[in-house]
Amino acid sequence: MPEVRVTRSVDRPLAQIWDFVEDMDRWAPLLEGYESHEKTSDRESTWALTGDLGPFSKTVHLKVDITEWEVAKRVGFTLTGIDEQVSGSGAFDLHEDAPPPPPEPPPRSFFQRILDWLLGKKPEAPAIEGPSTSHVVFTFSIEAGGPMGPMINAMLGPYAETVAESLLDRVSEKILAET
Repeated sequence: MPEVRVTRSVDRPLAQIWDFVEDMDRWAPLLEGYESHEKTSDRESTWALTGDLGPFSKTVHLKVDITEWEVAKRVGFTLTGIDEQVSGSGAFDLHEDAPPPPPEPPPRSFFQRILDWLLGKKPEAPAIEGPSTSHVVFTFSIEAGGPMGPMINAMLGPYAETVAESLLDRVSEKILAET
């Protein structure tokens, strides 16, 4: 089964990335070959995608089931062909690098602290520099079955990588454009 793993870093807090990823209506249309999708429940949907594999071009209908849901961390799903012998899985994994901690203020002498206390002056809190950086990891695997399966699977590897990279590029661009 061809499997790919693609990572993108986005200079936005994890909460903003999660707001985008948790709603498939926002990112599904960004998929390469996207035709349509329809939610049948919170955990199930059907998708129509057109794939171009060299001389082959075909629209497939897939049942997508969400199998994992960890808020602000991971969404995992499986794919099952409705009209074709296709199966697969995928996941969005999110990680965040927090900004570095602020430097410690220099020590104040005993007399400076007393003067501050007498004047009611509170020490200034150092500013935290830089935004959070979030990392989005998209893992995707797909396998064709049937008599043509082995030949199609040989072409699916590069295609799956193109789909994954294109999706994360588009997701990153959309998130960055929102603010």
